[in-house]
Amino acid sequence: MEDSILKSLLLRPGMEGREKDLEDMIHDSIIEMRGYLNYDDGEMLPEGCMPAVKELALIRFNQDGAEGLQSESQSSGGSITYTNILPDNVKRIIRRYRRLPG
Repeated sequence: MEDSILKSLLLRPGMEGREKDLEDMIHDSIIEMRGYLNYDDGEMLPEGCMPAVKELALIRFNQDGAEGLQSESQSSGGSITYTNILPDNVKRIIRRYRRLPG
């Protein structure tokens, strides 16, 4: 799963040369997803979770270097707001696979 997500993300503009960073972020995203879904360490996630893991890795990538910030203003008059909330499309995907803790 990690290799196919990495290959997919490397096709996006601005990702060239960031392979090691992306590998680390994908790995962390899979661990976080396993925890949320109540899967055991090392247990393979369903293939249907791949888009959610990819989205989580992209969120990590975009927020890299901005940890702890909630928003920032730019001199050009724009602003950037960071969120810790998963997008609704990701929530819909992972709800299908979440196991009850037991």
